[in-house]
Amino acid sequence: MKYLPYSLTRAFKGMSEYRFLAVATISAVATVLLLIGTFVMTLSNLSGVLDRWGKDVQISCYLSEDLEDTSIFALKVELQAMNEVQSVKYVSKIEALEQFGRSIDGMDRILADLDENPLPASLEVRLSPNYQQPRQVADIARRLERPEFIAMDYSHEWVERYHTFLSLSRLSALVLGTLLLVSAVFLIANTIRLAIYARRDELAIVRLVGGTRWFARLPFLFEGAIQGLAGALVSLLLLQLLYHYAFLQLQEGLGMLMGPGELAFLTTEGLGALVLAGVGIGLLGAWTSVVRDPSTNP
Repeated sequence: MKYLPYSLTRAFKGMSEYRFLAVATISAVATVLLLIGTFVMTLSNLSGVLDRWGKDVQISCYLSEDLEDTSIFALKVELQAMNEVQSVKYVSKIEALEQFGRSIDGMDRILADLDENPLPASLEVRLSPNYQQPRQVADIARRLERPEFIAMDYSHEWVERYHTFLSLSRLSALVLGTLLLVSAVFLIANTIRLAIYARRDELAIVRLVGGTRWFARLPFLFEGAIQGLAGALVSLLLLQLLYHYAFLQLQEGLGMLMGPGELAFLTTEGLGALVLAGVGIGLLGAWTSVVRDPSTNP
């Protein structure tokens, strides 16, 4: 603890002496964290949109023409009693025709010319959130089969693609984030190594007067941490600007596709994680340099 005031002062002095290196490092850290934050924010919002779409995964059970209302009601009660089922909605032939007419602009006028309604009535079975994996949906669809159903549709391909896309997106986020963090650590390590080389005469004097190992190392560790923190704060400012001037504009342009809710910024936990990541990569990069350089090992 007795070295802290000196180490902090020496760290700031070192950054002021080599402003170009300090600015370059802070800019590089800010760029890396900006890319990571943008990717996380994009993936988070995209996952939210896909989750809303995923909640619409349902199994449509089309009913025979000759079924009576009592039989339909009994079927609805029977399906609703299943643990995997969240809700069951009866859609009459007339409602099915109206929904189809509203789904495409101008289709209602075309359907009005039909002599009879070709669409069957159906039971729309919405599954509980815990039962929307592709294999679960396929298994539940098989268990729902009844003689009263002339056909069933549960968009099996869409369910599989939905979950595959989410898995690949999360994996790519992990891989990209790891590569960017490693590159940032490498950059800071080389910057601190240059700073150590530039101060080799000063460190030689420290060894001659009996300076301890931590007395020599702490200024560089603080320098790395400060640069990482500064880069993180700059990235947060840039993320705010990106959110207000790009993400919200995207929301206006793709309102129907993205849904009614506003695109979300990073959570408090996410912002804190970015700051900690900045300090962490600064410390790790600095530590990598000081432990390998003989000048900081009196």
